[in-house]
Amino acid sequence: MKRTAVIFALYWELRPLARRLGINFFKSLSPVVLLGDRNILLARSGVGAERAERLAENIIKNFRPELVISAGFCGALVKDLKIGDVIVSDLKDRKLFCSPQPLFTCEEKTAAFQREGAIIVDMESDAVASAAKKYDIPFIAVKAVSDTLLDELPRSFLQLLSPPRLLRFKRNTGLASNNLAEFLFDYINPDFANAKSGINKGAA
Repeated sequence: MKRTAVIFALYWELRPLARRLGINFFKSLSPVVLLGDRNILLARSGVGAERAERLAENIIKNFRPELVISAGFCGALVKDLKIGDVIVSDLKDRKLFCSPQPLFTCEEKTAAFQREGAIIVDMESDAVASAAKKYDIPFIAVKAVSDTLLDELPRSFLQLLSPPRLLRFKRNTGLASNNLAEFLFDYINPDFANAKSGINKGAA
């Protein structure tokens, strides 16, 4: 198995995969979790490109992975993507646009699609890819859709606290993180994946 580093922005993106890998709750709270017997490292950087690149470079220097994965949530920029769909990109395929700030509205997402031609958006993958490229390490992004083209993101924490929006947010992120965990678990455990029947239908 390749030495693989999987870098998330948020804890709630990481937790379902940690659970599937048998990492207990308290250990999973650490910013960096190493499973030495499986050559897997999970990490969370916090939101934003600068944090992601700084953590990725530190991990590359110390863990020396053979593959770096930027994993987590993304927003859909096209109508045919639904909550929980998993998209894999090497960034060269232009599926993924990395924005310096969140895209809150359908209009902002549509404008990004028209300008960039990408189908999903996040904020960290380009930074992680930059660190991997600097050290000539293979990179991919694996992202799960947590908001569709028509979903508008709350601009403040107070907006998120309205009961209908909070319930929808919890449902969407729960589905996205679980689908992401299922895909990543199979991807980084190929022997287990080969023994399974069927495939992850959410991947594109």
